[in-house]
Amino acid sequence: GYSKHLNFMNMWLKSKFRLGSLIGLMLGLIGSVAAQAEGWGPETEVGDLAAFELGGDVPAMEGKVTLIDFWASWCAPCKAAFPEMENLYLKHKDAGFQILAISLDQKAKMMDSFLKRQKPSFAIAHDTNQLLARSAEIQVMPSSFLVDKNGVVRYAHKGWHGDKSVKSLEEQIKTLLDE
Repeated sequence: GYSKHLNFMNMWLKSKFRLGSLIGLMLGLIGSVAAQAEGWGPETEVGDLAAFELGGDVPAMEGKVTLIDFWASWCAPCKAAFPEMENLYLKHKDAGFQILAISLDQKAKMMDSFLKRQKPSFAIAHDTNQLLARSAEIQVMPSSFLVDKNGVVRYAHKGWHGDKSVKSLEEQIKTLLDE
């Protein structure tokens, strides 16, 4: 559960990292991605995690349905996805839904320029050295993971497919919020 992962986090991280319960979540995320990639079962052990140098304000995730979205300013499908993600966030945030959008831009200036145009109201983090993206084996942009209230990755999305993606996310978010 979360307490086990939080103890793991405290063992590995110092106060300069504001990752909250993200480490527990990332254990599940990386395990899920590895299981999908390699066909491993749900009991697959994942190696030790080093500190992910995420810049930004990472929200607490326990008890929330969270969409973790990996994106970059140079990604055309990411640009198309952001307004739709904002709509989903505004529609469901009061019911316990949140978004953590993690930029893979190498330069913060590019990310900031993109964000000034998009003006999202959901949480943004910057994977400055792309350590998390490498660990999660992100190969398609955008890639997102929908995580339930218990920190379990329940759905993965690769790419952005317009209305098809919106409809799928809407159904999955409602399902997880109703649990």
